[in-house]
Amino acid sequence: MKLTKTNKLILKAVILMLILGIAAGLIGCKRKVVQYGYVDQNSTEEDLNIRGTITLTVTDDLSEDAEMAPRNIINAFMSKYPDTKVIFQKGARSSFPTRISAGDIGDVFWVDPIECNDYQQNHNALMPLDSYLKPLNIDIGDVFSGALDCGKVAGRLYMAPRAIAEQILIYNQTMLESAGIDFDNSYAYTWEDFKDVCKRLTVIENGTVTQSGASLKIWWEPVWPMFFRGFGGEWINSIEHRVSITSSTEVMQGINEIVTGVQEGWLFPEDISNQITAIKYSVGDGQANMAHVCFKTFNGMSWLFSYGKLYDDLQIDWDLCPFPAFSYHNISTGATGYVVYNRTDNPDTAAAFALFFLTPEGQIAHQGQTGGNVPVLKSLSDDDFWKGVGTEWHDKNYAALVSYPDQTRPCNTVLFAPIEIADIFSNANMTSAFVRIINGTADAQTVFGRMERQANEKWQTIMS
Repeated sequence: MKLTKTNKLILKAVILMLILGIAAGLIGCKRKVVQYGYVDQNSTEEDLNIRGTITLTVTDDLSEDAEMAPRNIINAFMSKYPDTKVIFQKGARSSFPTRISAGDIGDVFWVDPIECNDYQQNHNALMPLDSYLKPLNIDIGDVFSGALDCGKVAGRLYMAPRAIAEQILIYNQTMLESAGIDFDNSYAYTWEDFKDVCKRLTVIENGTVTQSGASLKIWWEPVWPMFFRGFGGEWINSIEHRVSITSSTEVMQGINEIVTGVQEGWLFPEDISNQITAIKYSVGDGQANMAHVCFKTFNGMSWLFSYGKLYDDLQIDWDLCPFPAFSYHNISTGATGYVVYNRTDNPDTAAAFALFFLTPEGQIAHQGQTGGNVPVLKSLSDDDFWKGVGTEWHDKNYAALVSYPDQTRPCNTVLFAPIEIADIFSNANMTSAFVRIINGTADAQTVFGRMERQANEKWQTIMS
């Protein structure tokens, strides 16, 4: 069949489009090559290709002061590796999943432990970092285990924690002094001794709690697991894929401590008191709460400046102390950090930068100025560079933030079980559970028994 001139032009156009399409596909595929993070364990840092340009993506909610920490570690990294360039980039946290799919997220980007699990398990987007530890001479034994475990998925390290956030308490020193109580913040009181102090501080007038010894977020994931584990119970077993709550007398003892404390008035259920009908309060939440309670939930350095200012505005002396020690001493610990996008074109440089957070020079650069936090390295815990030097709060008890590193446990349930199980114990569901039990509309055995059965049935379905 003889082609007309028009048909020939059409054919040429189609062929050109096919060529351009293939070329575009090849260009796109270049970014989509998956990096598996394997490095020969006999190699050294000099054998790695730590050079070239990478991009660091952080969330766009960082204040100008908070930006100083990541910018400072970037400068320290480029100083150590002069053949590298790290571009600082901010973006909406909500956009990260879309950007991961589109391939335009940074080579290294910020995550929390839940997102780390999600991006690896559901997006297959992260490059494991553990193979780089030996070649880069990372002393993993110097890293607080609770923070390090926050960065693991299925036993492998994907997130390099930038800081550690132990659950501690901030307290009203003025209230203690007014009550004539000599409180020592240098160690963790036993749970029984802590309860005794709280009861001495509690005031109930005409059936209304006007002052409470403690104000805890009992519904919050970093808090209630400490009670669940605190008396020797193992409420969740990652190996046997099992949840044990009502079937464990030790776990139920921890639940009973929470419920009884609230019912007795000395434990104020922070943020959910308006849902409690069985008890009358005039304590209140927010800033007013600080004047009418002694000890409050405190989630590490990131809360320091907002809480400290509120106390100062009320002209209340305050300080920090360790969370009380149960018979089985455990401290919920959180950590956010940085992961490597497994479609990066520069895996060695990206991994070296992420793991730079686990080196003394990286931690000093990140934590040693405004925007810094609590070091993840045990060897730096006694140093002063991160403890508010030069600020009005330099004399506060910063040691509480790293007080019991050997007792730290990751606070996120998703690190121990699939997300479907973790969702059963969401903040909303735990709020509902405790409110119903405290108000007497359901008993703990019934409420948590149902959650236990639901979790175990779901887990078996997932595993089958």
